[in-house]
Amino acid sequence: MDNVQFLQRLLRINSSNPPGNEHEVTKAFVERCKMNDLPYKVTNLGNNRSNFEVTLKGSEEKHLFFCGHMDTVSPGEAEWDYAPFSGEIISNKIYGRGASDMKSGLAAMFLAVESIFLEKITPLPTITFLATAGEEVDSCGARAFLDENEDRTIDALVIGEPTNEKIVVGHKGALWLEITAFGKTAHGSMPDHGINAVDHMVHVINELAALKLNWKIANEPLGSSSLAVTMIEGGIQTNVIPDRCTIRVDIRTVPPQDHEKLINELNNKLDKLIENHQLHEYKVTKILDRPSIITSSSTALIQSALAIKGEAADQCFGISYYTDGAVLNPRSEIPTLIYGPGDEKLAHQPNESVSIDAFIRSIEFYKKLALTFDSKMDWQKSPLQGGMK
Repeated sequence: MDNVQFLQRLLRINSSNPPGNEHEVTKAFVERCKMNDLPYKVTNLGNNRSNFEVTLKGSEEKHLFFCGHMDTVSPGEAEWDYAPFSGEIISNKIYGRGASDMKSGLAAMFLAVESIFLEKITPLPTITFLATAGEEVDSCGARAFLDENEDRTIDALVIGEPTNEKIVVGHKGALWLEITAFGKTAHGSMPDHGINAVDHMVHVINELAALKLNWKIANEPLGSSSLAVTMIEGGIQTNVIPDRCTIRVDIRTVPPQDHEKLINELNNKLDKLIENHQLHEYKVTKILDRPSIITSSSTALIQSALAIKGEAADQCFGISYYTDGAVLNPRSEIPTLIYGPGDEKLAHQPNESVSIDAFIRSIEFYKKLALTFDSKMDWQKSPLQGGMK
């Protein structure tokens, strides 16, 4: 099975999350490892879910991690031109759910490590390829890895998310909140006998609009922070004053924004609404909390990546979506490169695809990175969970 066929094999596995079923992808990696006598490790997470690891011992103490996730989002309801689990090749592109996000990057990292093993090359750093479960929902695989490896050290981290082969040094944080306003039901013809939670939510949304402007900052190369109300639900029926209204808020942050401080400021604003009789009672619940991460272009990892690409430091970029790096490296203490062959604009879209040429180039890129990384430079060294303590 050649490299392109192996990617097709992964794309033909339905690992949509939920429910995930990432262990089916793990089985494909295990088959490949057995074929080449490449040692591996499987961590069972239950419910047909698992993490998968391959480690090549290096000649020095440094530890370089290649990381990617095995799950995808669902194919969605829209019709595809090519079946989402076909791995069909059309005009030098491979189509399928996960082709860009991120089974192409995942396969390329694995194949780079496999190539080093088959050529019997001993790299300077120890190299680990880690394939995780659950990134699209709760990062359960990355969290399970942390729980089992508290004392393990990562000196540099490479994440194979889709970047269109750009050198990406960080991503925005994501804070998803659910805000519920509570009221009191009454007959629709007698609104004064109730407390209208929908009316009160209007005041909450107006407060969020003001905070959106107050909070907005920019930090290159990540860009600007943002806030959007993305969902709303409330009321029972037309002739009943609603006693509950709930919204979801998607907040994207950049350094030095702190999520807990933002939540505290929001709570203070909502408390003021209660004092002004514009809100009866409320509840704020965190749905998702992923910090932003950023790595200096001067670190050895980024310098090595730029050298392979023949690019200058101003060719470093940021992305708006989050990665497992937010779990593995929440305080940006580990130099992290995000790089993959996929096109981020195709992620989660019908007819998702990846260029075969980009996929092949990425295998070579990851291999060169593993073999040319300058371990004599002053690396920033952190325990795996250094940011979690």
